[in-house]
Amino acid sequence: MASSRLLFAVLLAASVAVVLSAKVPKDLIVGSRIPGDHLLQREFLKVPSKILQVVKERKTYTGDNYSKITQVRLLDQNKNGNGATAIIVNGGPGLSYVTVDFKSVRGHSIDFIIEIYGR
Repeated sequence: MASSRLLFAVLLAASVAVVLSAKVPKDLIVGSRIPGDHLLQREFLKVPSKILQVVKERKTYTGDNYSKITQVRLLDQNKNGNGATAIIVNGGPGLSYVTVDFKSVRGHSIDFIIEIYGR
């Protein structure tokens, strides 16, 4: 009985370790596309890393300055788990602009593909 509990505890600990070590990209997708939407803007944002520092960047995207945004896709290209985070701080779906704050992990770069869809 004790050996089965020990085995269960070891398997549980191993499972938790695997889950916690998983490297997940930090993509952010807000809104939804429907038929008739088109790509308003695509940009590649790369900000180099700084030794032992967090890199921050704030960008505003306006699409074509006419259409309303239906979906914002912020796609992290650092697939190793050291990617930056992206937060929408103003605008977004239903408006004609979106402002995004990007923040890197200490000592790493910002590398995103930004796609703005609208109609």
